[in-house]
Parts: sequence; structure tokens; C-alpha cells
Amino acid sequence: MTYLAKPKFRHPKLPVNELGLTRRDYEGSVSTLCAGCGHDSVSAAIVQACAELSLPPHMFAKVSGIGCSSRFPYYMNTYGIHGIHGRAPTLAMGLKVARPELQVWVVTGDGDGLAIGGNHLIHACRRNLDVFYILMDNEIYGLTKGQVAPTTPTGSRSR
Repeated sequence: MTYLAKPKFRHPKLPVNELGLTRRDYEGSVSTLCAGCGHDSVSAAIVQACAELSLPPHMFAKVSGIGCSSRFPYYMNTYGIHGIHGRAPTLAMGLKVARPELQVWVVTGDGDGLAIGGNHLIHACRRNLDVFYILMDNEIYGLTKGQVAPTTPTGSRSR
């Protein structure tokens, strides 16, 4: 049995997973990352992994806060929550408690996840819920065009 009742048009050579879905079925319609940004590679790898693991899109939820990496819920055709700055772990914990059968992934950056969200991350770890946490570290606040972040190397210069 396939997941989609009426599959989208797809190239005949695209591999199909156990659910009858291709990688493109997991991709969202929006991608606005800057050219050359490493976040695009991470997003592509997550989409590929979901397709290869045959994760049903309706059983997968992404949660993020604010920042370049946190735009990720728009890049996949699954459930997603784009929350406020630093609160992704809190949202993810609430979602996992309410819907334990879902695969819940937090996708965040160094500023969102380790600055304002650092305390929430510690409490999420302490509660030890089955939530997957991906932290994309580019060592700056990208949206503010280079402001130092918690992981910026000591001695770095910024504007």
C-alpha cells in the first residue's frame, strides 16, 4: 500500500521508498537559504534520510526557533512549528508529551539553541524525552549579518 492515494508526477528514475514516496515528496516548496550556506546541505541530508528510512510524513514533526537554520520547517513537506527565539526545545517537549508516537526533531542554530535557548536545552536534556536535536553551528548570528554568537571563536572580529 502506498502512502499517497494519488502520487505526484515524478521522474520515472527517482527511487521510491517502502511508502511509495520519493525524496521530492518530502521536500517543501520553500527554500530561501543564502548561496553557499551549509544549512542547505544539512536540510538536504535530512530530507534524504527521511525518504530512505520511509518515515511517513504525517508522523514526522520539525520544531525550530528563530534564525537561518530555524526556517527548516518550511523546507519539508511534513508537520512543522516555527516558534519564537530559543523556545524550540520547550515546544518539542510539549508536542512529544501530547503525541508520543510522532518523530519530533528540533532543528536550530548556535544562537537560538545555545544563547536564549540554552536553559531550555538543558531542561529538555534533563527530561530525556525521545526528541532528536540538530544544532547547526555557523559560529555567528547569520540573520544579523555577523553578530557574535555563543560559539564564535574568542578573538574573532565582527561588525
